[in-house]
Amino acid sequence: MSVCMGTTSVPRWDEERRIAGGGRYVTVLSFGDAALDRARSLVSSFGGRRVDWIRLPEEWGDTAAQILERQASAARVGWRLALVGPEAAVLAARSAAVTAGLLDDEILPLPVDSAARTVYCAHCHSTHVADVAVGQSSTCPTCASGLVVHHHVSRLHAAYLGFAADTEERR
Repeated sequence: MSVCMGTTSVPRWDEERRIAGGGRYVTVLSFGDAALDRARSLVSSFGGRRVDWIRLPEEWGDTAAQILERQASAARVGWRLALVGPEAAVLAARSAAVTAGLLDDEILPLPVDSAARTVYCAHCHSTHVADVAVGQSSTCPTCASGLVVHHHVSRLHAAYLGFAADTEERR
């Protein structure tokens, strides 16, 4: 399936690797061991700014959500957030940060290579994490639908859309 990148919501991480200037404080959240080297390099690049580096488990969860919520509620003007880790964790953290009131220019998303994607099932409305590329199939563990992972990402829900491959034939 060929998709025009101008009409898809799949993240273009290379274009988003920037952070607004003027920030005096930076919190770096790194997810898992695979993100450590990248996060360490990033921390050292913020010369002249106060940097907090918080290392978290590889997957987004309650602990990470509570830490991000605490950081965001204590934030003042000039605070920036950098997220380093697997795409699923970075998307989930970005979604939580935007929900907490951060602007896109205050967030630096830096996913490390990972095949894991969070997939939203359009049929039962559940999500699951699967090692699947966009355009490939995954089975929903909740309703057992065979899903095609579509070229649409909900940044609010931090998930790729999955829909039944045989939807057209089910009528």
